[in-house]
Amino acid sequence: MLCKKFDLLLLLLISFFVFSCKVDTITDTSANKPNIQKIVPEEIHPFDLVTIYGENLGETNDSSFILIDSLYTIPSKYCIKWNNSFIQFYAPKNLFKGLLRVVINSDTTNPLMFNYFPYPKIDLVRIESGTFLMGSNKGLGYEQPVHQVVLTRSFYISKYEITQKQWNTLFDTNESPFIGDNLPVSNVSWFQAILFCNKLSKLMGYDTCYVILDTNLVVWDTLANGFRLPTEAEWEYACRAGSQNEFAGNGNPLDMGWFDVNSGMKPHPVGEKLPNDWGIYDMHGNVWEWCWDWFDPFYYEKSPKVNPRGPATGKVHIVRGGCWQRGTTFGRSSSRQFPEDQSLNFGFRVVRNAN
Repeated sequence: MLCKKFDLLLLLLISFFVFSCKVDTITDTSANKPNIQKIVPEEIHPFDLVTIYGENLGETNDSSFILIDSLYTIPSKYCIKWNNSFIQFYAPKNLFKGLLRVVINSDTTNPLMFNYFPYPKIDLVRIESGTFLMGSNKGLGYEQPVHQVVLTRSFYISKYEITQKQWNTLFDTNESPFIGDNLPVSNVSWFQAILFCNKLSKLMGYDTCYVILDTNLVVWDTLANGFRLPTEAEWEYACRAGSQNEFAGNGNPLDMGWFDVNSGMKPHPVGEKLPNDWGIYDMHGNVWEWCWDWFDPFYYEKSPKVNPRGPATGKVHIVRGGCWQRGTTFGRSSSRQFPEDQSLNFGFRVVRNAN
């Protein structure tokens, strides 16, 4: 009887020992399993630097990769960083939104939503409708006369000039003579800027503003809610930001923009100078900016007071704002230029109707 009790006790001890070992083994395996916790940024656009944070992510090898919706893979060797706690890569063009997992050898992590948007991120500033005095009696003849303009519709304007990163998201060719993601795209024709606006509108689900009949024959649907070039009046209104001075902001052109005397004869990344009082950067200097309007030297003498949109026809379009290659005189709020076509210092920014 005593032997039976001893055998039973021994069996219980062995069972407890074996079970404890199994529990320890399971816990250890779970602790080492790779997992992902966060993707930064939350909204991802083409060419953005993406960071995936997690645990037990291993290191670069031929058996590790990022998997999006079981359809698209990014091998670890194409990532700029891959270590145990985070992975970094640049989001390519033509991706899509979906569930992202990381595969490390034979292990696959939990999924997280990969919020990808196939268009460039563009910061916009809302400009409320209003009245202002357009032109300058101190400027060249075609800046005169000073006249009152009423803009009845609020609109959004891009906070910065369109950058090369934003341009490259939509087009495969970049003819800018100075290359850099945050440099303004330049050497852009008026028609190329029109194409950018329409393509961006389509990708973002807005109406396209322009019906293109020819490279120099474009019809603007003024009721469309998509992206477009500003009219001259909208551009000057946004540039002045409530000021009647020749330069907005603190009034010092070299604080507000890049010109021949401070640029080193090259463009600079957008947003490095002071903004105007409405929070818009580089309205003075850096690159000239295309407007919608045809040029007519006598237009101010006959332009409508309410929502002027420029002459119905013409030979050349307007650029505004001056550039890194010219003096500050060309960057005044009222200054108007009318080039033949594109140039190495021509860029643009976009607007869209707010209501």
